[in-house]
Parts: sequence; structure tokens; C-alpha cells
Amino acid sequence: MITHDLGVVAETCDRVAVMYAGLIVEQGSAQAIFNQPLHPYTEGLLASLPGQQDGGDELTTIDGLVPDLIHPPTGCRFHPRCPIAQEICEREVPELLEKADGGQAVACHFR
Repeated sequence: MITHDLGVVAETCDRVAVMYAGLIVEQGSAQAIFNQPLHPYTEGLLASLPGQQDGGDELTTIDGLVPDLIHPPTGCRFHPRCPIAQEICEREVPELLEKADGGQAVACHFR
């Protein structure tokens, strides 16, 4: 199933692959992804869900603009919007590597 509705994902999926600009940036069990996200994009998605904000009614957003998919950013496609990006992120596409028990994997140079 492909969806942008994380509520549907939480209710119906056992395993999840989070994609950004056409590439998988994180995958694993739904429980692991929702309880301990590893990729900065996944963290941003989950922080932007209604009810996740501290105190106020304003939704958290991911800074920056969605990339041009005809001419995507070099390196990690999320680097222009990533709060932890460094120079390597502009040059090299990170490999999707298993980082946690249960098959959770992340494509990030720093996670």
C-alpha cells in the first residue's frame, strides 16, 4: 500500500518503508518506525502529525521546499531540508543500512 496517511499506516501495516523524493530513507517494523524513527525526514513527518505539538495548535513543519524531481539534489536528496546535514550529504548518497534489531534500516550518514 502506498499512502501519505500515517494514521492508516499505524492501523494497518506491520512493516513500513518511508520514502523521500523517490528513494527509501528508512524501513522497518511499523512499531519501530513510529516509536524510534532514525531518519531526520521520518522524525519530521511524525512531529508534524496533529497532537504532537507541545502546548500550541500550530503544526510543526519541515523547513524548505520539496525538491525538483526532474533535477533532484545531489547526494542525500533530503540534505537541503535536513537539520543535521553536513558537506558529505551534498556529495554522497547514503546507503540504506540496517541499524537496529528487527531489520530497521536507515539511509543517513549520521544515524
